[in-house]
Amino acid sequence: MKQYDKEFKLHAVQLVSESGKPASQVARELGVSQKTLYGWMSKFKEDPSTPFVGSGNLKPEAKALRDLERENRELREENAILKKAGAHLHERPKVRYQFIHRYRSKFSVEKMCKVLDVSRSGYYAWCRRPESERSKRRKRITQRIHQIFVKSRRLYGSPKITQILRKEDGERVSQKMVAKIMRENELRSRTVRKYKATTYSNHNYPVQENVLNQTFVAQRPNQVYMADITYIPTDEGWVYLASLMDLYSRKIVGWRADARMTKELCIAALEQAFKRQSPAGSVLHHSDRGSQYASHDYQNKMQEYDMVGSMSRKGNCFDNACIESFHSIIKRELVYLEKFKTRKQAIQRIFEYIEIWYNRERVHASIDFLSPAEYERRYFHTQQVKAS
Repeated sequence: MKQYDKEFKLHAVQLVSESGKPASQVARELGVSQKTLYGWMSKFKEDPSTPFVGSGNLKPEAKALRDLERENRELREENAILKKAGAHLHERPKVRYQFIHRYRSKFSVEKMCKVLDVSRSGYYAWCRRPESERSKRRKRITQRIHQIFVKSRRLYGSPKITQILRKEDGERVSQKMVAKIMRENELRSRTVRKYKATTYSNHNYPVQENVLNQTFVAQRPNQVYMADITYIPTDEGWVYLASLMDLYSRKIVGWRADARMTKELCIAALEQAFKRQSPAGSVLHHSDRGSQYASHDYQNKMQEYDMVGSMSRKGNCFDNACIESFHSIIKRELVYLEKFKTRKQAIQRIFEYIEIWYNRERVHASIDFLSPAEYERRYFHTQQVKAS
């Protein structure tokens, strides 16, 4: 029978933990049996500080210290298991077996069986049973949820993931089930909430009537544009983002970001929107009463583009809710999750967020869980079909 020294065993266990390879593959590559390698892994987990050292080789005080450390490790492991598995203690054995199986690489199977009050033989018998169609389906849905969650930059919660599963995969799945799977797999949206800033409205420019009047519905693209400015912090100072949203598709049709909040910034965003969209006919342009939007230069540009002005009532944040919602979203999903050293870095990340993620990939509940670009494309395709 082959004999292996302590260093070999340590390297073998380290290879399993650091390479990402399954233990069966490592055992095969090292020419040892799986049972032997699993035994080494178990010994290491029991006593990481002095693994593979027999009690006879230790002095009494060292042995007492090792036993105390082992007892503390076991108590910490039991507490960690209880913290994660507390909700499963009163579930049927199958649910507890599923928990053990999911965390078998993190905790000792023996210890989890003890804490959850099930037998090891029962767990291993459950592992040997043929997988049911229901179990296969849940596993498939869980893997798909992981994919969607990661693709969303870890931003989507259960409502959006549920809709994507229904639309793209044809899965008949409830939001409650998706939320439960996300909880079990610790998939939590990383968005956060913080402050909101507004534009300066104490000026002497004339203001427009509130034509939109919170009618946040449009029948076609380029019918209503909504405009607003927000502030983004960097180590160099503020970056000001002026955005225009098409109310129909929720697409950001024009935007500009710079170090100063000027009327020129807003005009540049308006010019971009007009050149990109080439709207046929009049557009209703809604904004707050900020001096940038009320300025003569901005209003003249709107007239040049055949746009009808509409402005929110003073102090009523709900009148411009859709575009303000976008600025809230970009802050939760980008600004509050990153720290920008320079304005240039912030503007580059804003570009990537709006042009790639928000407009083309991010789904919106208000537009049938499609991206703005896809929702707009479907409208024009439908019109082409009708015309033909």
